[in-house]
Amino acid sequence: MEQDRVELAYAPTAEDFREALAAQARHTVLGRLVRVAAWVPAGICALGSALKAADGQAGATDAVLLAALVALAVLLPRYQAFSAQRRAARRGGEYRAVVDGSGVSVTGARGTRVLPWARVPRFLETERLFVVLNRSGNCFLVLPKRGTPSPDALRELIARHAAPVVPGVPAARAAGPAGGSK
Repeated sequence: MEQDRVELAYAPTAEDFREALAAQARHTVLGRLVRVAAWVPAGICALGSALKAADGQAGATDAVLLAALVALAVLLPRYQAFSAQRRAARRGGEYRAVVDGSGVSVTGARGTRVLPWARVPRFLETERLFVVLNRSGNCFLVLPKRGTPSPDALRELIARHAAPVVPGVPAARAAGPAGGSK
């Protein structure tokens, strides 16, 4: 049976944001660029350290810098998730969302945010979440499946109005129909 409206109630967790950001990093160009940008300085430092070591000039400073850059690249996704969760908690821990034919409406302690489908034409699905994305692949909204008794109805409703992200397919081709709804 086709539903025209699905309601969710949830409190976002750091794990929700970690999972959403990891999915974005795996499946969108923007996510992959962020991941690469975090590792490029560490790679350059490793190459420079290897060249200096080959000349017998490597020192402790090179090792410390390399370790710091690798730690930054490894810890950056966790920090992003923690920071997003903290912001969500500050804005009002419990959220109610309504997904319908016009878009997604999210209400928290600080008010309501309405996103029409034209602004969020793409989505990702993970084991525990739906991640609603804008055209460039930015994570705009995280909808935990635990927030609704009917995740299948939510999946069907989102899929009617937004296109799933397909790895390797440019956003322009995967963005779905013009106007944002089918």
